[in-house]
Amino acid sequence: MIRENKNIINRKRIYFLFFLFIAAFGYIVYNLISIQYMYASKYIEDAQGQHMQEFIVNSKRGKILDRNGIELAASLQEKTVYANPMLVEYAESEAKALSEILEVDYYDLKSKLEDDSLGFVYIKRQVSSETADLVSQLNLPGIFIQNENKRYYPHGDLAASIIGFTGLDNVGLYGVELEQEKLLRGVDGKYIIEKDVYGKIIPGNKNNYIAPVDGSDIMLTIDSQIQYIAQKNLEDVVKQYEALRAIAVVIDTKTGEIYAMASYPGFDLNNYQDYELSLYKNYAISYTYEPGSTFKIVNISSAIDNGSIGVNQVFTLPPSIKVGDKYIKEIFRTYNIDYTTGEIIKYSSNVGAVTSGLAMGKQLFYDSMIEFGFNQVTGVALPGEEPGFLYSYENWPSSMIGALSIGQSISVTPLQLIRAACVIANGGYLVKPSILKEIRMDNEAIADPEQEENIQIISAETANAVKDMMLSCVEEGTGTKAQLEGVNLCGKTGTAQKANQNGIGYTEKRVITSFLGFGPYEDPRIAVIVLVDEPHGSNNEIWGGTVAAPVFKNIMSFSLKKLRIQQFDDFSDNDLESEETAA
Repeated sequence: MIRENKNIINRKRIYFLFFLFIAAFGYIVYNLISIQYMYASKYIEDAQGQHMQEFIVNSKRGKILDRNGIELAASLQEKTVYANPMLVEYAESEAKALSEILEVDYYDLKSKLEDDSLGFVYIKRQVSSETADLVSQLNLPGIFIQNENKRYYPHGDLAASIIGFTGLDNVGLYGVELEQEKLLRGVDGKYIIEKDVYGKIIPGNKNNYIAPVDGSDIMLTIDSQIQYIAQKNLEDVVKQYEALRAIAVVIDTKTGEIYAMASYPGFDLNNYQDYELSLYKNYAISYTYEPGSTFKIVNISSAIDNGSIGVNQVFTLPPSIKVGDKYIKEIFRTYNIDYTTGEIIKYSSNVGAVTSGLAMGKQLFYDSMIEFGFNQVTGVALPGEEPGFLYSYENWPSSMIGALSIGQSISVTPLQLIRAACVIANGGYLVKPSILKEIRMDNEAIADPEQEENIQIISAETANAVKDMMLSCVEEGTGTKAQLEGVNLCGKTGTAQKANQNGIGYTEKRVITSFLGFGPYEDPRIAVIVLVDEPHGSNNEIWGGTVAAPVFKNIMSFSLKKLRIQQFDDFSDNDLESEETAA
């Protein structure tokens, strides 16, 4: 009986061991199948994560150049210090050494290096080569250095709102840097390496390198010397009259190429983070305002072209005129006077401009403003452009046509208004303003921006007639301070009251003074607009013809010389070189 019980016990043990063996064998088979088939991709990925490391090789960002090839934005090679915490051996001592060299917070760095769940952390970016060499000499486990490009702007604040800037990751944030990000950025490359358990690189075929493709260079239409002169003159006028700001645009009347687009105050591109966000704006395309009397050239040219008034028509004009429930009056005149159409422009008559607007009627006047490009963006290749604002004529109150006739109740940008002046200058064609001249790779042009065909919106006869009126404005009218010896210029003054901040009514104490013109009269090639926002001074001093016209004269003079459009008897190449050196 005892032997029989022992046999039974032994048999159970055998069965138990057999089933245990079967279970263990099944578990091993299951794991083999799981590892090699069911979860193979996951384990391969984990293994590659431990043994393979991918380094991004940054492409070199393309340059931004002016029309003459002068560098406005370039890339400098800096160093970036980073860590793989999984390979860091002495987090505390390494953090202490690095914090002293790199001037970073010790405790924050120590926390990063101790987190061995991370495979990559930045320690400090864009450090100098000298500092990176000091880090390299320490030969710290898990600490690495790689090249990184840093954006540099050689001329500081020159054309800052046009060029824009990049962030820490070398990605465009404003201006051309943002608008042309894809072209400038290029394509990053990468370097894939295989490492052993100690983090050392294993030479072999698995180390792959994909070369980066550097970004294209962008050549702008901007002339850096003209841009400098524009900015300097705006700075001077703002300081002289304690104004809020000043804006200027210089443009080719026939092609729409922008030679300068400036505002003051501005900011230094290399230290943009030290300035208020409002200064980043490109005011030539984002600042909307009521243009005042400069808008009369649109009114008069439209009325002549559609036959509402005649070129040589004579008007008997009272000192004020009622439109709807509003009275519009002259600034100085208190008596009736006979003015020709040209004298309405020459002497900037408000009542004459209203008479012209009324002759057209609502729909004709509205349609002409749309044809001139108002209430829509110009399409210049820059971010942040505003379309301005103009009510549809169906919604005009009875007094609206009078306000519009003298440049009120419509908001425009400086670029829109100077484009309208180009229509008068070039024989009636609406140009598309352009800022992008050429795309270059390895110092060779690879593409030119497509040029849209200009649209004729008024006849050459009308344009020439209004051009004559604008010449008279500079020679004998309100714009005499824009006169330039040796060259005939055309222009129009503007002094516009600013709407009250609550949107109701206007105040005489807050004005925008401006001057809009082009030259030379015989073959206009350059148009300039100057806008000074809220200048301060005596009542007899603050006018478009006194504040903005002299600035226009200075910018126009230099532009004509620089572009070799007009030669002056008392001007030589040496004079130009001295001014360019200052720029």
